[in-house]
Amino acid sequence: MKKLILAIVFAFTLPSAAMAHSHMETSVPEDGATVTEPLEEVTLTFSAGIEEGSTLSLTGAEGEAGFTDINIEGDQITGTLAEPLPDGEWTLGWNVVSEDGHPIEGEITFEAAAGVSADDAEEEPVTEEDPADEEEAVADPAESGEQTAEESNASDQTEEGSSVFLTFGLLVAVIILLGVIFWALRKRK
Repeated sequence: MKKLILAIVFAFTLPSAAMAHSHMETSVPEDGATVTEPLEEVTLTFSAGIEEGSTLSLTGAEGEAGFTDINIEGDQITGTLAEPLPDGEWTLGWNVVSEDGHPIEGEITFEAAAGVSADDAEEEPVTEEDPADEEEAVADPAESGEQTAEESNASDQTEEGSSVFLTFGLLVAVIILLGVIFWALRKRK
């Protein structure tokens, strides 16, 4: 009987360890920090790998700050800011997909104090543009290799569906394993 109990405990702890959710370990800037240099990018490091489709958001009193690029590499997600971050309190939010398929979200706050005003951040250099350049900029996103919103949503749904399938498969495997163990122990008697 002790072997049966030990086998059941082992069967339930093994899958739960494999399905542990990732969590945010470190951030640059840190939660509650005051940033005195112009901030060009933010980086979050998680306890395990994260998947494509993960996103970042940065909001403050002046509104939302945009990212020119969000890069995911292993257990890190880095967002490159589109323009200097105006002084004030900012909230960096994340919505990431853990390598086990589970969504994780959270946020940190920090203070920007690099001497950048909202007007400075909005100013863009004045350059003369060729009208032909404007036409190229409005090109079809499919030609440039960019993903449309519909394609992105379909990709997210596929990832979500595969994580449900993985969870269901692991559950079925545990039930089968328990059945085999129970059958083997009963046959011994």
